[in-house]
Formats: sequence, structure tokens, C-alpha cells
Amino acid sequence: MRKPKKTPYGDYATWIGFEIMANYQVRLILTDDLEKSAMGRLNQTSDRADAFCYHVKGAGKSYLFLKHDSPEGTVAHECWHIIYRMFSWCGVKDFDDETTAYHIDHLVEKVYEFKRAAKAGEKRNVSKN
Repeated sequence: MRKPKKTPYGDYATWIGFEIMANYQVRLILTDDLEKSAMGRLNQTSDRADAFCYHVKGAGKSYLFLKHDSPEGTVAHECWHIIYRMFSWCGVKDFDDETTAYHIDHLVEKVYEFKRAAKAGEKRNVSKN
């Protein structure tokens, strides 16, 4: 993964695509300021303090807002919401255990891959100052 750069909102963001699920797109945002990140992209915030999802109505797209230090349980919880929305968007009626687990696994792994890359970028920037 290439080194993430900070966005104009002071956070890190990337797209995660599910090509086999109608090319459903997830915008992953890692931030220290959920309110600023959400206002900049959606012109709204959530009352959740540690993480939240936003699903775009009428589109195969969701936003996943996480703090840099979101614990594993929070990441898994929010990923479940994304997968549930994606399956619903694609018309999946039977949430088979293995299929659901595979997609959650994939999304959680992508989140942690990006978290590691963003953390490495932060460490490099601090050591240069």
C-alpha cells in the first residue's frame, strides 16, 4: 500500500471496493476529529463518540469513520454495519454465515492495512521534524 497523505480535513482516507458486490464502495476515514471529518465530507455529524457509518441513499456507497485508536471491537462492529448495508444494496436475502464472515474479514483486514500505513506515515513525519 502506498503511503497515505493527510486530506484537507486533517485525516486519512481511502476507498475500499467490493467489485463482486456491484462495485460497492466504502470510504474509510481515519481521524482524530470525527466531527471535523464528517462535516467536511457530509455536512453533518453523528452523536457517536468513537466511530460511525454513513450510508449514501440510492447509491452503493458508505462512509466508515474511525478514530486512529478505535479498538478492535469497534472496528468489527462498524464493519458489520457496512457489510449488512452492502448485502442489502445488492439484494442478498440469505446472509449465509460463511459469506458474511468472509466479507467482514476482508473489510476488517483492509481497515487494519490502512491503519498500519497511516501510523507508519505519522511516525515518519514526526521523526522528520
